[in-house]
Amino acid sequence: MAAPLTLTVLGCAGTHPGPGRACSSYLVECDGYRLLLDCGNGSLANLQQRIDVSAVDALLISHLHPDHFADLYGLYYARRFHADGPLPLPIYAPAGAGAFIGQLLDSDDEFRAVCRFTDAAAGDMLALGPLTVRLFASSHPVEALASRIEAGGCVLAYSGDSGPTPTLVDCARDADLFLCDATWLERAGPYPEGVHMTGAQAGEHAAAADAAALMVTHVYPTTEREQVAAEAADVYDGTVLIARDLEEHAL
Repeated sequence: MAAPLTLTVLGCAGTHPGPGRACSSYLVECDGYRLLLDCGNGSLANLQQRIDVSAVDALLISHLHPDHFADLYGLYYARRFHADGPLPLPIYAPAGAGAFIGQLLDSDDEFRAVCRFTDAAAGDMLALGPLTVRLFASSHPVEALASRIEAGGCVLAYSGDSGPTPTLVDCARDADLFLCDATWLERAGPYPEGVHMTGAQAGEHAAAADAAALMVTHVYPTTEREQVAAEAADVYDGTVLIARDLEEHAL
């Protein structure tokens, strides 16, 4: 029997791309439906190694920092000038995203004809094909959304960018996989509050949520991902995975 949900990492670097690593983007697939979570720098190239750009059914942008949406520009042009196009794409994002992103383009009308924005906020529930997506508030300098994606009895939780907050525990409660911001190493702090988490903090949130598995992601490019994962494993007894570009995981 096929897994109800599959996750493909298209980009997992925090803040800026690293060697062999694009910025945040994740492809969630279920029963032929394909949801893209974020679309950071460099991730469009990885997406096209997995599927054609026409096969994306919807995009959910967690927040309006470039490392989470910059490749939307390329995705827009790829769908606008596609052989079967133009191909409209439903996009769910914090309020004002369309105007904010579109200001760099020369034609807002053409951009909006392809990129069909719907405002999304914490507390919303989205019905996207076979997926039920509940949105939670992350802790970040701009409005940021965490997402809990459910289908066929499986749960994938995604923190987006976030500092420590109890809402992430609610988002990841009993999740099969918690894809969590683990940008920093605890021992290299202190760090600014309300921006990102360390590996240890990601592990603490996964433990509090009783998630079955934790995948550390958004690790800063010059930080060793294995060390971040080890920090998480010191405080969390579940399975700890490391996000790596183009790896696929079945839930």
